[in-house]
Amino acid sequence: MNTSDGWGRLPQNATELTAEWLTSALAGSYPGTEVTSVYFGTVLHGTFSKVRLLLTYNEAGHSYRLPPTMFAKCCFEAHSRSPHLVEASRSEVLYYHERASEGLVNAPKCYYAGLDRESGTQLLLLEDLLARNATFGHALRPIDARIARIGLEMLARYHARWWNSPGKVRPETSAGGTIVTDDWMSEGAFERCRQWPRFEFVVPELRNREQFLKAVYKLWDSNLRAQHCLLLGDPHLGNCFFEVDGTPGFLDLQGDTLGCWAHDVTEFILTSLDIDVRRNHERPLLEFYLEQLRSRGVDAPTFDEAWKHYRRNTIWQATAAVCPVASQFESVCTAYTQRAMAAVRDLDALASFDD
Repeated sequence: MNTSDGWGRLPQNATELTAEWLTSALAGSYPGTEVTSVYFGTVLHGTFSKVRLLLTYNEAGHSYRLPPTMFAKCCFEAHSRSPHLVEASRSEVLYYHERASEGLVNAPKCYYAGLDRESGTQLLLLEDLLARNATFGHALRPIDARIARIGLEMLARYHARWWNSPGKVRPETSAGGTIVTDDWMSEGAFERCRQWPRFEFVVPELRNREQFLKAVYKLWDSNLRAQHCLLLGDPHLGNCFFEVDGTPGFLDLQGDTLGCWAHDVTEFILTSLDIDVRRNHERPLLEFYLEQLRSRGVDAPTFDEAWKHYRRNTIWQATAAVCPVASQFESVCTAYTQRAMAAVRDLDALASFDD
């Protein structure tokens, strides 16, 4: 892979994903490759655009066994050009350049990861997971505890590799965090949330904007004082895919997010499991995660300490209640809000800050 630094401007819309540009993008890692034709397939709109590309190559391209389809993940949506999301997209490019080769988590193969110097946007050329018959996670299709264990084992592998690791990385609050407090939870945005179906699941203590913000800031303060590692950043169920045998993998990976391990673990458990399954399995799943850390030489927290941080990080998942519909469908936000708020209530999360 190579970045676009020194090559030029990245495409700013789908029409600029030409055969010529794709040839230049792939040439850094696959010399001599020429894309001879490109056709557009499915286009998925969300936080970022995902465009399915149908490609043909010259003989050199075929010799590298480049696939006939790829997905271009791009900052083509208007909201994906916001400073907060641009920063998050840079983080994913960094993951593919500096972390992916270690193979610690199941992730799509990346053929190109570029940053645009002018706009700050990113563009990735990623494996078409449909070609290996993978399915994609969805908030309305929760998984079972057995599959969740496999996902937690991957998280433990990744976290253990950079446990308490120094480096020039950004805290979890810098991009994903501030977009919530500054944008999603602005006074006007919060008032609009009250009109959405999901708000009926919000616990009474968080129906007041100031109280909700206060809880988020308490969480950040707690996480800053916890044991840190590099995070995947956003491992909710909608950012997962599953192999034919059920093995999970992760999408939307972040390569420079430093934070409390419980940020990832709590998000994965709360979004992936039905409420009753989570209630029955969250303690053994957390114990399993800690065992996986210790088996890799990590001085992991005790269960009681880990349980405290798990309880507290349910507050972060509760911010699904204020996620704009431009980023996630209302049905997704409602499902995540219902699961997170049930955990906030079940685990008495707000009281955990007084421990």
